[in-house]
Amino acid sequence: MGTGVFELTAADVSRPRWGRAGVSAILVLFAAAMFAIVLHTLMSDTGLSNRQAIGLALAQALALVVAARLPSPAWAGSITAIVLASWWTETWWVDAMGNSYLLVLGMLALHAPVRSLLVYWVGTVVIAVLLAAALRPPAWLADLVEVTVLAALVLVAGAALRALAAAQSRLRAEQQAVRREQQRAALLEERTRIARELHDVVAHHMSVIAIQAEAAQYREPDTAPQTFAAIRDSAATAMGEMRRILGVLRSEDTGAAPQPSVPDIPALIESVRATGTPIELDMNGDFSATPAGIGLTMYRIVQEACSNAVRHAPGAPLTVRIHRDDSHIHLDLDNPATAGSGATPEAGHGLIGMRERAAACGGTLTADMIDSQFRVHASLPIEEPRP
Repeated sequence: MGTGVFELTAADVSRPRWGRAGVSAILVLFAAAMFAIVLHTLMSDTGLSNRQAIGLALAQALALVVAARLPSPAWAGSITAIVLASWWTETWWVDAMGNSYLLVLGMLALHAPVRSLLVYWVGTVVIAVLLAAALRPPAWLADLVEVTVLAALVLVAGAALRALAAAQSRLRAEQQAVRREQQRAALLEERTRIARELHDVVAHHMSVIAIQAEAAQYREPDTAPQTFAAIRDSAATAMGEMRRILGVLRSEDTGAAPQPSVPDIPALIESVRATGTPIELDMNGDFSATPAGIGLTMYRIVQEACSNAVRHAPGAPLTVRIHRDDSHIHLDLDNPATAGSGATPEAGHGLIGMRERAAACGGTLTADMIDSQFRVHASLPIEEPRP
């Protein structure tokens, strides 16, 4: 499968939760226990000398310990110990040595390549046949079949366990990759939402401030305080909204400050009207139970449409109509397009953002030039879509 997180190593099978030192310590203790059992069995059931019994038991214990790192030498040492035990005792396949050899094969199956396992099995069968031919045990055929089958079962079981561990390791890696992608998608979505909020705030309020400042020089001197007060209010509102959005970026808070909604639309219209733009607002229906997400979307659509009107058709009248039926809330915003304004239904990020907001609520938004009128129509469901 490759390297990296998908590569199966000894750690994937033998130490799923413990560190390398802990697994090594457990393996050494297990090998020591096997050494003691094999040694006791050889000394009590065979005529081997103490030195021979210690050497054979130690060879099996060492083979078990080094099987993970040195599989071929471990197998060679273990099978050689079996041959020596059979030769010294003139007994085919000494039980204590045969049982410990199966344990070594099991450890090899967890770590050695599959091709090597086949070599070990063939080598086991060949050695067993040679011992049977040399020692001629009474039930050599049955014993040979038993050893062949047991060795194959141990190797297949170990290989299957290793394959299962590899599949689980790949599954965990894929799950982690999916979680990382989900987190990344959520982060990008949140960044997009914040960027859209910043665009709406900056585009609207800066446009209003620019129009108010430009119109100030043509107003009567006695109206200057009111003009500068309107500019100050627009700037303060913009700074407040930007501070709230940037505060969300600096913390893990989701933004506890109330978002603008339907009740704030009349104040928004008044702020635009203060720039000298003739604007008419017609709201028909009960919007008191409008969901927060739908209300924010309505506010931002009206805000962006007003900003576009102020930028591209300064001084031209703007009509904002909002009404609802049994299932949807409809917004219609019309203003005449002026020559040279350059506004098109596909221009800029504002219209794209409005369409995204409407789509996120399960609604639709169109922006078209009809009879020299730039018209924005949005249809939003009264209930927010379920995730």
